[in-house]
Amino acid sequence: MLENRRYVSDALATDRSSRRLSEHGATRPRALACAEAAAIVACALLLVVLAGRLGRALVEPRALALVLAGIPLGWLAADLLSGIVHWFCDRFFEETSPVIGRVLIAPFREHHRDPLAMTRHGFLELTGNSCFGLLPVLLAVAAGRGGIVADAAIVAGAVAVGATNFFHKWAHAGDVPPAVAWLQARRLILPPAHHADHHREDHAGRYCVTAGWLNGLVDGLGVFRRLERWLTGVGLPATSAP
Repeated sequence: MLENRRYVSDALATDRSSRRLSEHGATRPRALACAEAAAIVACALLLVVLAGRLGRALVEPRALALVLAGIPLGWLAADLLSGIVHWFCDRFFEETSPVIGRVLIAPFREHHRDPLAMTRHGFLELTGNSCFGLLPVLLAVAAGRGGIVADAAIVAGAVAVGATNFFHKWAHAGDVPPAVAWLQARRLILPPAHHADHHREDHAGRYCVTAGWLNGLVDGLGVFRRLERWLTGVGLPATSAP
């Protein structure tokens, strides 16, 4: 707990010195906010459809065991996906890059300048981009007929992806609700002390921010370092940001 408070204190100092750089959310286009809201509603409806399909399948023998097997698989997949996106947006392109710069790259660079900025972001800003990415996946899964394990993994993974920015936000917040603290203490969602290493180590590791379960494995194997060398070798532009 003391380490968490020290980390938050350091972040507050950064926040005071860089707050002026972190106000782009206040001028976000209305059209973008409307699109985010539509994507969130659509994803929620599709999750209800998939959850209903799972509920109907529970009449089958062993169905509950299959659902319980699928949930951690979905959570792991979300953790890995969060790491891939986080690493890519930290290490490639610029805030001024066409198309993806403002929408995708800028929030990650803002987060490095001001780690507490995301604690001031609203619901749409925290979940909108995630739902843009989830929507085609959920549409495809809802239109198909997957197995029980696959459906459970997709539902759990989609919930985790949609909530990852909240998990990340809470890892930076000074005070969180008791239920959130309970989940953090059990590593079911991203713990503050674990994530603090990402900001202390020049943003060069611990990219997975759903729960951080895969960071030890991915960092230990040097997965992102190897991918970065390969992608820059084939011409993908590395960032100039620190």
